[in-house]
Amino acid sequence: MSQKSEPGSDGFVARASGKWAKEKLYYLEHYLKIFTVGMGSKWRGKLYYLDLFAGPGKCRIRDTGEEIDGSPLIALKFNFAKYFFIEADEECYQALTARVRVSAPEKANDVEIVRGDCNEKIPNMKLPEWSLGLAFIDPTGVSPIAFDTIRSLAKGRKIDLIINFPEAMGIRMNLHQYTETEKNALNRFMGSARWQESQRAEPTSFDAMCKQIADEYLENLKGLGYLAVDNELIPVKTDKNALLYYLLFASKDPRGNDFWRKIVRIDSHGQRNLFR
Repeated sequence: MSQKSEPGSDGFVARASGKWAKEKLYYLEHYLKIFTVGMGSKWRGKLYYLDLFAGPGKCRIRDTGEEIDGSPLIALKFNFAKYFFIEADEECYQALTARVRVSAPEKANDVEIVRGDCNEKIPNMKLPEWSLGLAFIDPTGVSPIAFDTIRSLAKGRKIDLIINFPEAMGIRMNLHQYTETEKNALNRFMGSARWQESQRAEPTSFDAMCKQIADEYLENLKGLGYLAVDNELIPVKTDKNALLYYLLFASKDPRGNDFWRKIVRIDSHGQRNLFR
C-alpha cells in the first residue's frame, strides 16, 4: 500500500488526504454541474470527462477519518457521454475499478479506466471527436505531469482544463536548493525554462519567484490557444492559512471562463468573494 493511501471502509485502498482536499473537490463538483447543464444541450450531450490522476475513487481525511468521494466518483454524478480515468498505481486502479462498478453500474459502457502513466497514455488515447471535454489534472507534484502531455491533449481538441498547480507543495519548498535534475523536472512540467533566466537575472523573494513561475505557466497555456488569466487562480490553503497550491482553470472559449468565474464567487465555506 502506498504511503499516501489508507484502507477504506469498503476494504479497498483510499487516498490519504488533508482537509483541504474537500475544498478542491468542492470547486470541481460545482464546475461539473454548471458545465454539464450549460453545455450539454449545445453539444447534444457529447461531453466527456478525463481524469489524468484518478486515484482510488475515495479519499480519507487524515485528521478526522472522514471518507469522501474522489474526483472520479464525483464526475459520475453528472451527465457525460464518456468518462476516461487514468491511474498509474495498480492498487488504486483496482480499487477505482471496483468502486465504479458499485457507484454507477448503469454507466459501465461509458467508462474507460486506463492503467498507466498519463504522460505515456495521453498521446495515444482515442478521445471522442467533435465533442467537448473537461480534464481534471491533479498531480502530487511537478514531476508527474509534463507540459508536452498538456500540449498533446489540447492539440486539435476543445477541452477545458482544471489543474492543481503545486505552487507550495511542488515548487516553493525546494526552489532555493534545486539540483539540476529537479530544475529539469520543473522545466518539463512548465514547458519552458524562462524562470531560470529570471532567477539568474536578479535576486528575488520566494513569493515573487513562485508568482513568476505561475505566470509563465499561464503564458504557456495561452500558447496552446487557452484563455487563462492569473486573477482566476483559486488558492487552496491549510488551516493555518499557508498556501498549498492553486486551482487553475483554462478554456479556449470565453464561456468556460464565465462558468469558472461564477463558481469561484462562493467558496467552500459559503462565503461570497466580492472581488471576483
